[in-house]
Formats: sequence, structure tokens, C-alpha cells
Amino acid sequence: MKTVLFVLGGKVINNKPDGHYALRINAAIEYYEGHSSTEEIYFVVSGRWTNVTDAFALTEAEVGRRFILSHIPEAVVYKEDISVELIGNYAFSKPLIEAIKPDSVIVFTSNLLLKRNRTIGQRIFADHTLFKYEVITDELSDNEVLVAKEESAVKLFNNLFVGVKDGDDAKFRDILLYSTPYYFKGIVDDKDYFDSYWDGGYERYLNALNVRNNT
Repeated sequence: MKTVLFVLGGKVINNKPDGHYALRINAAIEYYEGHSSTEEIYFVVSGRWTNVTDAFALTEAEVGRRFILSHIPEAVVYKEDISVELIGNYAFSKPLIEAIKPDSVIVFTSNLLLKRNRTIGQRIFADHTLFKYEVITDELSDNEVLVAKEESAVKLFNNLFVGVKDGDDAKFRDILLYSTPYYFKGIVDDKDYFDSYWDGGYERYLNALNVRNNT
């Protein structure tokens, strides 16, 4: 059985995974240690950094790759370090994952992000039977602002890609790159974008983002 452990990027401090990113990557390492004798396991670590205006010495994916190899030197680790947000994690990682031809893909997530992960994964990959979601923490699930933020993020995803056929990852990537403000600053205005796609508009988005960054 061939298994991909799909580790979404996240917070990095001093070139080490931090917060929920650390939880996800350690959960993947624990899975490997418990199943590598019976499964052919590959890691796919995803994420550039949190935005395209700052620059860091290492991408989130490279930090994750090094962390995994420091614990499991023999591990096979592929990295995707273009994406700067969750939709991109899936859209830009899909070609890597498909090249491996896995029987199963395991995504490590918090309960807070579970619905958004499932929604994005099912549409971009189309074959959601490959995916298993391992909930590793309930932390922040009782934060009303962040729960509302997740609901708005799912609606944004559905509205933004309403005309895209399930599984058309090239189209998902094309829209992300050229019709959102995530990748090329100045092409799409942040305020216009979130006023169009985010419940309550840009100011409500900024408030939710501020709460997340300070939690």
C-alpha cells in the first residue's frame, strides 16, 4: 500500500515548525514511525510563506522537509513551495501527489479547519475517496470569530470557483494566480476582492485575520 502524508504548511519560528504546523508535522512523523513497516510512505509538504510581500530564508515546505529528515533520515519528502494559502496547498501539490500514484492520502488538520480542507480537497482532486483526514487538535474550535471565519472561507472558495469543473487543478491554479490578490500583489485589489467574495466584506475579513494572527 502506497500512502502520502500530506502536511500543510504554517507558522515557522527560527526555521522550525511552530504552533499547528508543528502539530501536523509531528503527527505525520508519528504515523510514519507506526506504519512504515507495512506501507510505502511518502511525505508531501506544502507552503511557501504566508504572503508574497515578505521574504524568508527558507520556505515553510523546506523547513518541514528538513524537520522530517532530521527525525527520519531515510524518509522520501517532496515539497511544494509555491502556495501561500490553503487552496494553493492543494492545487499546487496535486501534480506531485498524482505522480506518486498513492492508494491513500492522509491530511493532518485541526477540527477548526476540517470542513474547509474537505471542501477544497474534494473539488480539486475530484476523487475524495483517496483522502483521509486526521484531526489532531480541537484547539480554537470554540472561538466564535474563527469559526465564522472558516464558514466565510468555505463560501469564498465555493463562490470563486463556481464555474470550475471538479478535478481541473490547472484552472484552479490559473484563477488563484491571476484572479486573486494572493500571488501577484497589485493585479487584483485586496479590498475589491474581499468585498466581493467575503461575507461582510474586507473589514470583517481583516478583523477575523487579526484575531487568528493573535491567537
